[in-house]
Amino acid sequence: MPANSSSLSGQGQTVCVTGAGGFIASWIVKLLLEKGYSVKGTVRNPADPKNSHLMELEGAQERLTLCKAHLLDYESLQEAIQGCDGVFHTASPAIEGPEQMMEPAVTGTKNVMMAAAEAKVRRVVITSSIGAVYMDPNRSPDVVVDESCWSDLEYCKNTKNFYCYGKTVAEQGAWDLAKKKGVDLVVVNPMMVIGPLLQPTVNGSIMHILKYLNGAVKTYANAVQGYVHVRDVALAHIVVFETPSASGRYICYERMLHRGEVVEILAKFFPEYPIPTKCSDEKNPRKQPYKFTNQKIKDLGIKFIPVKQCLFETVKSLQENGHLTIPKKAKGCENLIRARQGQTVCVTGAGGFIASWIVKLLLEKGYSVKGTVRNPVDPKNSHLMEFEGAQERLTLCKADLLDYESLQEAIQGCDGVFHTASPVIEDPEKMMEPAVTGTKNVMTAAAEAKVRRVVLTSSIGAVYMDPNRSPDVIVDESCWSDLEYCKNTKNLYCYGKTVAEQGAWDLAKKKGVDLVVVNPVVVLGPMLQPTVNATSIHILKYLNGAVKTYANAVQGYVHVRDVALAHIVVFETPSASGRYICSERMLHRGEVVEILAKFFPEYPIPTKCSDEKNPRKQPYKFTNQKIKDLGIEFIPVKQCLYETVKSLQENGHLPIPKLAEDSVKTH
Repeated sequence: MPANSSSLSGQGQTVCVTGAGGFIASWIVKLLLEKGYSVKGTVRNPADPKNSHLMELEGAQERLTLCKAHLLDYESLQEAIQGCDGVFHTASPAIEGPEQMMEPAVTGTKNVMMAAAEAKVRRVVITSSIGAVYMDPNRSPDVVVDESCWSDLEYCKNTKNFYCYGKTVAEQGAWDLAKKKGVDLVVVNPMMVIGPLLQPTVNGSIMHILKYLNGAVKTYANAVQGYVHVRDVALAHIVVFETPSASGRYICYERMLHRGEVVEILAKFFPEYPIPTKCSDEKNPRKQPYKFTNQKIKDLGIKFIPVKQCLFETVKSLQENGHLTIPKKAKGCENLIRARQGQTVCVTGAGGFIASWIVKLLLEKGYSVKGTVRNPVDPKNSHLMEFEGAQERLTLCKADLLDYESLQEAIQGCDGVFHTASPVIEDPEKMMEPAVTGTKNVMTAAAEAKVRRVVLTSSIGAVYMDPNRSPDVIVDESCWSDLEYCKNTKNLYCYGKTVAEQGAWDLAKKKGVDLVVVNPVVVLGPMLQPTVNATSIHILKYLNGAVKTYANAVQGYVHVRDVALAHIVVFETPSASGRYICSERMLHRGEVVEILAKFFPEYPIPTKCSDEKNPRKQPYKFTNQKIKDLGIEFIPVKQCLYETVKSLQENGHLPIPKLAEDSVKTH
């Protein structure tokens, strides 16, 4: 069955979730409510503010009941579980010491199983842990750890690993009781669970990440762990509950990472924090992970959110919930910022999608910025003055690409120019000449001002349009679009971009300007500007019902932050030269809608191709190695798509439906 969290398969069913206010449990409750279930959530105190987030979930007012219950109080559990079709047992007793936790954990699980048996529920799903699976010193590193493996209790006891000991004993006890009482039991064994917090407090697995960001630890451990997104864990619980054939245990993780890899990912996304760079154990070799398999849960339709996205969302959630302050400056970046102080650069078309991000990152790096806009007081440019450092170091200059004198004035006194703007012309056929003239004006003004370097935003459209190129040829920066082909196929965008870029290179040679060009593919990600740009509209139409099918087409995608950063990196790197293709991955439109549907099943996303007669188009082979050699590590395309949609929602361009119409119609 497909793992779709929105289908209303739970209508008319009541389930109990123990410890409903917890990290994983809150997500289980959320997804159950979205699927139409009625939920009885056990908490120690329904009036406690730490549980108030549960009643704010969609559908909670109508279908969520918070029941006062304690795992060690059998009668309270009995009352909560009575009349339920199923139980999700996620809770652990609140005991301070790990040694004191074991007996209550076992007793709590026993009480839940007994109450479930008495209530004759259809199925119990227990949240166990990978800690009940992998702790075995006698297992060879070559053995693939699967659901048949169990932690060695003596080893856990001898190494004082009370967490793994308790989880193993509790799960084994549950299986014994299930057999004796005839309870249909399924167990989920997640690894380190991270992702956005729904609850107001920081849980243990998130604390592990928080300490790397807030300076609480100066080194990272020589250790390996598996990571998984909390939404995937919650969805796994529901999928194994709803799938009649599901049985036994299910290991739940996306990927194994060494702690060194974790801090590297965090440092890339959040360089403003004092993230450790040294291992606490540098004498010994880096620990290698066990080999695990997650195939069993994947066979039920779970497609895991990438671990990089898990880490990114975890930190954003910590920031948004006030657990992690956003520093004005990263301590480790102060020297870099000082080095850039005193440098002034010009960004043309500063209010645009890519340009806004370039301005933002330049200000964060300490540059003074002169941004050209057609009208500095236009509200669509007001977001620029809200950036950190804008009041002190950003000047908005009234300029037009076709008005040479206005550009000359803006660029005068600058160390560099980032030319991102295109003239605002309604008719694409009439856009080409102004685009060429605008680029010529920028290059001439830059030459006159003797700027150190010009970075031009071109496009992949100036690279790949060539019908004579074999599909086996890897498209790189040496490739150019064929102008005759662009003209004959009326691809005026690619024609204009190619002519404008070629003109820029000719002028650079004549005027002695140091020019570097960035050629991005389709640029996605969060919008800083208030209006929706063309590439975001491409995604918006798949969500708002404007299109019913997707095209039989392939495109490259890249995150706007990576494109902006690429511009700055090629400006700052003395050895940078020529063109730089900027792409994370090629995707068929069918793959795009599949990713969107997984993240946002509540929208009427197309499932059919507009061209089903012909074979699915295959992508050209591109290389992005040249820009990667300068240190750019691309944000995964799945994360680009996710953040694009969240940004559309947050900026009011895409309403958040209470229920997906398609789901309602099918049930």
